[in-house]
Amino acid sequence: MRSHLQFPLVALMASVTIGGFAAEGLRNPFWPKGYVGEMTPISAEARPKPKPRPKPKTLKVDPKTAAAAKAAKEAAAKEAAMKEAAAREVAAKEAAAKEAAAKEAAAKVAAEKAAREAAAKAEADRNREISREDWKKAMKSLKIGNPAVFTTEDGKTRSTICINGNIYGDGDLMSVTCEGVRFTWRINGLAGGEKLRLERIRARRIK
Repeated sequence: MRSHLQFPLVALMASVTIGGFAAEGLRNPFWPKGYVGEMTPISAEARPKPKPRPKPKTLKVDPKTAAAAKAAKEAAAKEAAMKEAAAREVAAKEAAAKEAAAKEAAAKVAAEKAAREAAAKAEADRNREISREDWKKAMKSLKIGNPAVFTTEDGKTRSTICINGNIYGDGDLMSVTCEGVRFTWRINGLAGGEKLRLERIRARRIK
């Protein structure tokens, strides 16, 4: 008897609880107590279905047009390659010309340097004193030979000798130029069959 009485009470409590939720609305369990939130009305209208995207149209290419385009592309590529080759050739020629100019300039600088050094050496040689070694070097350049003795018309005996292709006798002056210096000697020692003697007279530089 007790069980029959309890069932309607439980059902009544459940209906009250459900009714309370229905009246209050569904509540987010993470919301704080007392916060109801905002009600957003839901439209009952059906959403429109998205339209399918149109498929891309396949263009039909004329074989002749395609062949002409390909030929034009190949011709353009060939022309570009020829221009590039010509540009490389021009660049190579310019590089060779620059290198030749640089070598010529270097050679010119070297020649000018050598000329300055030679001029400085010549100037130094002109300014230095003429030494015994210079006289000896000039003496070595003489070619002496063909001594001769003959009698003149007045009956006198005269001795001569050939030096560098010229005939000299006692008392004559003989000169020779060696390394920019003019050396002069007096011929002695020919008379009486004596040994040739060369007396140093002077030495001067020739500018």
